[in-house]
Amino acid sequence: MERICRNCGDSVTKNYCGNCGNNNEITRIDRKYALQECLNLINFDKGFLYTTKGLLLNPGTLIREYISENREKITKPITYLGLTSIIYTLIANYLKVENPYSEMSKKMYGKSSVNDIMIWIQDNYGYANLLMILPITLCTLVFFRKYKYNFYEIFIVISFVMGMGMLIFSIEPILNKLSADTFIFNEVIVVFFAFLYTGWAIGNFYGNKLKNYLKGFLAYVLGLIIFEVVVITSALIYDVIII
Repeated sequence: MERICRNCGDSVTKNYCGNCGNNNEITRIDRKYALQECLNLINFDKGFLYTTKGLLLNPGTLIREYISENREKITKPITYLGLTSIIYTLIANYLKVENPYSEMSKKMYGKSSVNDIMIWIQDNYGYANLLMILPITLCTLVFFRKYKYNFYEIFIVISFVMGMGMLIFSIEPILNKLSADTFIFNEVIVVFFAFLYTGWAIGNFYGNKLKNYLKGFLAYVLGLIIFEVVVITSALIYDVIII
């Protein structure tokens, strides 16, 4: 039976319009519908899991696929980074463990804006992670300047890689909850694997060569150092102006 598409007015013989792709079967809005809409919004049921698996096993192939071939089945990089940062934040807040770095920061920086911002970064690493993308992207652009990729494409690479890194960092609050006495050891182990993965993933994107892995690791570390220097310098300037 031929019908008229509610969206574009073209004739429709099946559930989906052949002209605009609109679904002409309107279902009732209920709990099932609301849940499915949320999953569709972030493409969690297919794209998120597919993206996570690809980033874990072969990040270079997945990211190159997104940049040059197919962007439909892969979660968008900023969306992916945002979701993984939220996952980290939820886990860290739910499994809250006393952070010894608060006292260490007070002893090191005293009552200053530097202390306040360093504690904020430690307590809100998921959000701070979003601010670190720019310096890491710039460092990666410099280290791999001979390649054809522009700033925006490298920004995508770093967003994906750091998104996967957030899932790795999400393991730390779980370890701390299981064994709070080994807080420092837990962090060292998680940070080691996160840094190792990041260097490997960036290098894997540019090709399976040892020098690419080393440059990827250095670009990431240097970007983090630049971020911290900018943050501390800004806080010191703020204190001078206020005083």
